[in-house]
Amino acid sequence: MARIRKSATLDSPEARTALRARQEPYWHRIEQGLFIGYRKSKAGGRWILRRYRATAAPGNSRYLEKALGVADDHRKADGVEVLSFAQAQRHILTEAEDQAIDASGQRYTVRDAVADYVDWLHRNRKSADATEVMLNAYVLSSSLADQRLADLKAADFEAWLTWAMKRRRKRRGKATEAEGSAPSTENKAEAAERNRRRRATLNRVINGLKACLNHALNNGKPANSAAWARLKKFRSADSARLRWLTVAEAERLQNAAPPDLRALIAAGLNTGCRAGELLALRAGDFDPRSNTLLIADSKSGKPRRVPLTEDGVALFERLTAGMSEDESLFLRADGSPWYRVALVRAMRAACTAAKIRPAATFHTLRHTYASHLVQAGVPLIFVAEALGHSDARMVMKHYGHLAPSHVADAIRAALPKFGTATQQNVTDMRARKA
Repeated sequence: MARIRKSATLDSPEARTALRARQEPYWHRIEQGLFIGYRKSKAGGRWILRRYRATAAPGNSRYLEKALGVADDHRKADGVEVLSFAQAQRHILTEAEDQAIDASGQRYTVRDAVADYVDWLHRNRKSADATEVMLNAYVLSSSLADQRLADLKAADFEAWLTWAMKRRRKRRGKATEAEGSAPSTENKAEAAERNRRRRATLNRVINGLKACLNHALNNGKPANSAAWARLKKFRSADSARLRWLTVAEAERLQNAAPPDLRALIAAGLNTGCRAGELLALRAGDFDPRSNTLLIADSKSGKPRRVPLTEDGVALFERLTAGMSEDESLFLRADGSPWYRVALVRAMRAACTAAKIRPAATFHTLRHTYASHLVQAGVPLIFVAEALGHSDARMVMKHYGHLAPSHVADAIRAALPKFGTATQQNVTDMRARKA
């Protein structure tokens, strides 16, 4: 901290008695751009801070003035309310040092980084809400939140990942339970899939957390980026066994769903659209002349038109009958909008009623749409365009194995028999049932 500067006219109450009362303070320079002032009145004096502002807006004063406290003209200085000349200077210097540290970013925490990153996302990305919920749940509720970026170590992220794996999820009206805890009716395959989904979720959290911290680093915040460079995602967690419905399962699901959900499920099966895209639809987005559905607000930010089959056209003609163009197409039975938790619960209940296990999510309908098209030989680029992808890479990754393959046909035709199918007494029960 800078040293206290002496002033023959302001140092002591005795020296200040010689000054006349006036509105304009008596100024004393502490350091460049920083001054202490003494405003004297008939009742006594007060200390004033004056700071130069290099970035003042046009038309505003270049100086910021702020009252500090009462001068020790008539009362003994206590360092809080009544200040001596030296104490007033220390207040100014301490505040200036704190502001300099804040401006340098040395106190910038993970919580600050999340707030700035989410604010940036809301201005520039469509994924802002989902990322905000995820970071609030997995980062701001952890011990990592209030640590300074400059002090982060690799061990902090190891401890955080251990905590995240055991994080407990709160359910409204119920006691908290471990997010990875297994239901009593769960079989081994379902347990393995639950654990995979758990790791896949954490992979998305890791992506979001590292993007947040790198955003702070790129904006000049002091940070130890080596600390999170070693934070790696789980391997093979994102390679899910693709879940899609057969035609019979899709029919059972629709029959088991209540009317409001049934309409939404039918739309998902006939368009392959995401839940958010369907819930944003208005009656005017259906064009009966071109038999297409306009998705104006897609995940990519680019509008697209989804071609409809005869069943799809009939569905949307029925849904839009008598509606004005700006009316919402999909609402709950009570007229309220669908929201994520309500849709998840409704899908789970419909799957239970339809005896579909493992239960399908709404996104399964998108997989069902794409899987059946690919199996029917529709070119992958056409499927990608209908789904709203910019190219066929994602479709190839998830559905390519379902497409008719010349490689597979050639192998099956050319590979000789090795005597593997030998005579045995075991009967295939599936064949007997058939």
